[in-house]
Amino acid sequence: MKRTAIALGLIASAALAAPSAQAQGTTDTNLRCAAWALVASAQEQDQGKRRALGFMMTYFVGRYEQGTGGKIEKQINPQTIQGLVGDVEEANKLCAPLATDFSTRLQAMMDGMQPPEGQTQGR
Repeated sequence: MKRTAIALGLIASAALAAPSAQAQGTTDTNLRCAAWALVASAQEQDQGKRRALGFMMTYFVGRYEQGTGGKIEKQINPQTIQGLVGDVEEANKLCAPLATDFSTRLQAMMDGMQPPEGQTQGR
């Protein structure tokens, strides 16, 4: 799992190869970043990285739905995806730090759940 968390940070900083479009200035950050992670995961060949991007997409979808009460399936579809992601470099600058922050916090939580070295869990 540690490799997955590290992969999230690395993937988040990588540029997407999606065509550029101008995102709406009013696009919700979480909605835009969910679309960003979806596009990146669809283009990723490495299964571990693809899975990590799927986790990241789920994170942003949850934040979007919780914050707006909206349903993601009404917002992301083949006709809207390019407009939501917008300029890829701008999306990277916006979404990568958010993804990296979440990955770092998740890794710290997971590290805290591990038993001290030499101690095993009894069953």
